Amino acid sequence: MSKKDLKKELENMTSEQLRQLILEAYSAKKEIKSYFDFFVNPDSEKLFEKYRIMIAKELDRSKRGGYAKGRISMIKRLISEFESYQPGYRYEIDLMLFTVSYSLLAEMGLHFPDTLMRGTAWIMRRALDKADLNLEADSAVASVKAMLGDDSAGSRYFKRFLREELEDYLSGVSPVSR
Repeated sequence: MSKKDLKKELENMTSEQLRQLILEAYSAKKEIKSYFDFFVNPDSEKLFEKYRIMIAKELDRSKRGGYAKGRISMIKRLISEFESYQPGYRYEIDLMLFTVSYSLLAEMGLHFPDTLMRGTAWIMRRALDKADLNLEADSAVASVKAMLGDDSAGSRYFKRFLREELEDYLSGVSPVSR
């Protein structure tokens, strides 16, 4: 069913039927309950912390030999899910920048596969795009540069890769891989 079909169906329902449908959905699905809880009592800071913890947990996953087992697809899904709550662009940018920062920290103790490194660069670019759209590009670029200048986080290889992606982004060059 498309959104258009759903809208058409909802228009044919009475207000009591709509209330009943919402209450049934609220009881049936954890995600819907979470969304309506946030809708009724929006606490962006609490939601931000919840998603920070989930992303950190995903990035900390490892297997024997110190290899990272974090899934970039899961991290992207978590960021997308967080954005669906519409907590505000500042929180969205901060969550993406947290992901980049925590990736640099996690990579110090784990061997990151190329997909995780490229995914981190994609998230960095997305944060910069969102910051640019909201006239916050200067502070976002400064944050990324500070992360990449921190000697206590990230290998030289990973930081060089992210630095090159940042330079390409700032020069307007398309990313090599997404």
